[in-house]
Amino acid sequence: MSPAPHAERPPLAQLASGVVFAVLAALLVPQAKLRLPFEVLPGGVYVALLGLPMLWGRGDEADSGADLQVAAYGGTNYTMRSRLHLTQPAGTDLRFGDMAWEGEPFRAPPYYGLRAIYWLPGARLGIMGDFTHIKARALRGDAVEQSGQRDGSTVPPQQPLSATFKRLEFTHGYNLLTLNLMRRGDFGRARVIPYAGAGLGVAYPHVEVQRAGAPDATRTYAYQIAGPALQLLGGIEWRFGRRLSVFVEYRLDCAAIRGDLVGGGAVDTTLCTHQLLTGPALHLRPLAAAAAP
Repeated sequence: MSPAPHAERPPLAQLASGVVFAVLAALLVPQAKLRLPFEVLPGGVYVALLGLPMLWGRGDEADSGADLQVAAYGGTNYTMRSRLHLTQPAGTDLRFGDMAWEGEPFRAPPYYGLRAIYWLPGARLGIMGDFTHIKARALRGDAVEQSGQRDGSTVPPQQPLSATFKRLEFTHGYNLLTLNLMRRGDFGRARVIPYAGAGLGVAYPHVEVQRAGAPDATRTYAYQIAGPALQLLGGIEWRFGRRLSVFVEYRLDCAAIRGDLVGGGAVDTTLCTHQLLTGPALHLRPLAAAAAP
């Protein structure tokens, strides 16, 4: 005798769950701003909408076994504008507003990532360890608002970044290491499965900073553990082989970056990046076993 199906939640409960998830996803992101279409608050809503299908359940036990999934991915990214604080000895304390960054996801080294997900037995929950390589280079030719002092002198209210920086970038990555809690949709024996997740981690950027007119000996060029990171994601996976799948995913990462500079001082900013990624995955558990009646 087949097991009795689980009771489905009423549509009102499903809708309420989705609304709560959307609000929480948006509020969890630091420095939330409402600047459509690519700022932080809409990003949280995007993830919430992608994650809504995981709230539906049909009570099928086809996915009840454990599975280990390893994957690699690539894609494109957009890093939002951010504020930056620069401090250095000898009278430099500068604050910059709404600086623009470029990500160059298809130039070497490109945007990429590696991850592993362990799906727990008897549940739709999983734990994901993820490494993401994202670049960010400041657009130094852009004029930005600024305040404070540079080498003991008060700066004008607006100047190009090139007046202060010869280099300001994380082009070997403001790399992220995160641990995520995942949940996937329960669509029985379907080969297309939605999923969503959220997690915390640490940023490990390659900090490259040099002041305009300063000698090369003062250049900061090193990997540093910089600060905490938050990750929200939602996507769809397609199982097309016994152990193979491909996934498409939207992701929002925010990381607090603090880079210590050669000779003293630091740069501080918060980088938030939208990503659209895709890649193949290999499953330890074959699909045939998972789909057996």
